[in-house]
Amino acid sequence: PPRGPGRTRPLPDLDRDPGAESSGFGTLALRVQPSDAVVEIDGERWDSPEGGSRLVVQLPAGPHRVDVRKDGFRTYSSTVTIRAGDTETLNVSLSASGVGRAF
Repeated sequence: PPRGPGRTRPLPDLDRDPGAESSGFGTLALRVQPSDAVVEIDGERWDSPEGGSRLVVQLPAGPHRVDVRKDGFRTYSSTVTIRAGDTETLNVSLSASGVGRAF
């Protein structure tokens, strides 16, 4: 049918996977010591639901900045690359006397 002012054509039906909406996301599984350290991902603070050392976050695929800090400890900063549908595991132990390190 002809399109008049204010009318749009409907989008064609696409054969999509039911999970296509979330296919651009992956998971970051993060374990931090000490457990009360502050975790920021892309500048946004994340807290563990139980207040423990483990944090699992769904993130869009691509690079993300992870910062872990606590007063009296050396800050850990890194960029992790999340792949759609995959889980990236990061274990961070802050050092009071030196460098934060992944293990």
